[in-house]
Amino acid sequence: MKAMGLVLEHSKMTTLAVELLEKCIRDGIGGKQDDLQKSFALLEQKEHEADDLRKRIIEELAKGELPADERVGLMRLGRQIDWITDWSHEAGRILVLFDLSHMPKQVQDVVVEMCETVRECTVKVADSVEKLMNGALEQSLQAADGVERLEEKTDKLHQKARSALIEIKTDSIPVGSIILLSQFLEAIENTADRCEDTCDQVRVMAVTLSKRND
Repeated sequence: MKAMGLVLEHSKMTTLAVELLEKCIRDGIGGKQDDLQKSFALLEQKEHEADDLRKRIIEELAKGELPADERVGLMRLGRQIDWITDWSHEAGRILVLFDLSHMPKQVQDVVVEMCETVRECTVKVADSVEKLMNGALEQSLQAADGVERLEEKTDKLHQKARSALIEIKTDSIPVGSIILLSQFLEAIENTADRCEDTCDQVRVMAVTLSKRND
């Protein structure tokens, strides 16, 4: 079905969004503000493309070619996937407001590792969605379990970053920048959380499809 193909395309788009966020982070750490703005513009474009794709998914599902429960499941799955890109975009929106290059190296290193982990999360999400669409339900659930482990790793990295925030001296870095950094870290963690939510929906759909196949 076309709707399933669009949902899969949507899931793969999240990886591209997080890769652009990672580029934004590296530009920010390098003090390349012009490059950061260009990378963020591309991230914004990807977020708009994801929104358009979600609308196309809804239009296809509205045609009613699939069973009602499957349509509802795919619609919810598409929304969860969209939140991943939304939060990646939100992280970028915050990042362009402060200078990451002025932050301690310990913080910069954790930020990079968090984003790399979230990127791995999105790859696993796309893998889980693809296997679900192909009817490989057990493999889809295994990929979903991988997402959960990576989300837990992101949580631990976030906690590590919080500890580093306490050590930042406000006489050298403005308090406002530290607040934005904290919000930025929260947005990255929320991106990982949305990956986990997406795979929770994958699990729901896998159970539904499994019962139908029995």
